[in-house]
Amino acid sequence: MNKKRWLALGIFIVLIVVYMTSSIGSIEEETQATSALTKYINGNNSGWATTVYQEGSGQKLALLKIEGIIMENDSNSSTLSTTYNHRVFLKQIEAAFTDPDIKGIILQLNSPGGGVYESDEVYHQIMQLKTQYKKPLVVYMSQQAASGAYYIAMAADKIYANRNTMTGSIGVIISTYNYTELAKKIGVTDVTFKSAANKDLLNPMRPITVDEQTIMQNMVDESYNYFVDIVTKGRDLEREKVLQLADGRIYSGAQAKNAGLVDELGYLEDAIDDTAKLAKTSDPQVLLYENPGPDLWNWFMSLRAPVIDLQGLSEQLQQQSAPQILYLSH
Repeated sequence: MNKKRWLALGIFIVLIVVYMTSSIGSIEEETQATSALTKYINGNNSGWATTVYQEGSGQKLALLKIEGIIMENDSNSSTLSTTYNHRVFLKQIEAAFTDPDIKGIILQLNSPGGGVYESDEVYHQIMQLKTQYKKPLVVYMSQQAASGAYYIAMAADKIYANRNTMTGSIGVIISTYNYTELAKKIGVTDVTFKSAANKDLLNPMRPITVDEQTIMQNMVDESYNYFVDIVTKGRDLEREKVLQLADGRIYSGAQAKNAGLVDELGYLEDAIDDTAKLAKTSDPQVLLYENPGPDLWNWFMSLRAPVIDLQGLSEQLQQQSAPQILYLSH
């Protein structure tokens, strides 16, 4: 794309932003979804909206969603992605529990899992809020709810899955790359000064040591045991039974039901109906807590950046070289 087209695109986006902002100011009653987008345009990327997912004459229920990889987000991201936002979701779940008008919560999962820390943080917050506010929470698993997403599901009072859902993957993984052989071929030598033997743990420019293997495996085993304990408690199963199921494999919804990993097979509507029963209401109004829209401003500003961002590339390489411990389905 030549410079004239980039300039035209930039002017077009600016005009849209100005038009939408001025229009919002002139309208007295805007929909909540538009309000959330306005917050994003004005630089507040922690806003969200609630819209009516299902009309009803009864009490209100909240429908929240976790979609995508469960990881902490880069607040300076310049992409148009609208996938999972960790900080926003934590605020959404707190808002749903603390709102006295909300009598029950449905959590729809469509995620392969993610970070050990983030998955545990969501689980812990839900368990705390349930203890304090005594509201039923039902999980519905759509396309996938594996590993860290399954971990989070253990906070539910009841779990629904579609018969074709991919779930399970109970386990932990740490992976990295080793460039030793490649470095030898191209004549690259690593020069590292360190205060102790393990300060450059998993340095990809040298062979991994036996001590490193032991250190990393111990970390994996520790997080794995946490996962097994959570499933044992959440599903009220014998630990030995969970250990048999927790070999990292994925299960279909039907297989998970037979193994005792979920309660019922069905659809989102079934999960909503069951949540209403647990909340002792009928014909509920269901409010969908929507995620924020794309960060148009950061995306627009990124168009002005050089084609090759050496500093950004360096940061990305550093992040990718650091191993992460994950509850993630592969």
